[in-house]
Amino acid sequence: MQSGVKEAVETAKRACIRCNSHKTFNPNEEDREIAKKACKRAHTELNNTFDEMRREDSTTIEQLNALKEAKRLCLDAMDDCDKCDKDRPRIREKLINIK
Repeated sequence: MQSGVKEAVETAKRACIRCNSHKTFNPNEEDREIAKKACKRAHTELNNTFDEMRREDSTTIEQLNALKEAKRLCLDAMDDCDKCDKDRPRIREKLINIK
């Protein structure tokens, strides 16, 4: 995984955990926005990587499918964050599967 994607995914996970842990102590939307922006950045990076790898001849179908799955997980995580009741860290649960 590229360092930009890895950094964005880790930022999204950390912000999601903070948002979840502050649900009653210090409720604010700042951590939620950070998590969503980091998720969006990871999706954009994955999309760029997918486009680059698709142009290369040495890329395998498995690599492209893994990238498509990671992009889908990012989009699902952003949707789950919008519906989040702060009961569970939903972005972290989704992005834990990105390799």
